[in-house]
Amino acid sequence: ELLSSKRFLMHASYMIEMLDTALNMLGPDIELLTEIMLELGSKHTRYGVKADMFPQMGESLLIALAHALKDDFTPAVKEAWVDTYRELSGDMVQGMAS
Repeated sequence: ELLSSKRFLMHASYMIEMLDTALNMLGPDIELLTEIMLELGSKHTRYGVKADMFPQMGESLLIALAHALKDDFTPAVKEAWVDTYRELSGDMVQGMAS
């Protein structure tokens, strides 16, 4: 039933777009990316999101990536995604606290 929810599918699409944008901003735009993630965290507080929800979302992301990438989801790829998600979600959680 979750996959038939328009709200869920819209949020999933938005999250993928956000991840794509964030990955493209790594490097010289990292300060701007941090600002954006802090603000996004603040917005999520207004939606009722709690900091303890982020680890579950990260696990779901890893499962989806493993399913989509199959054999290309190597330990190194997984580690890179874990590190990236930890940093991005950490900025969001920090934004939720401010």
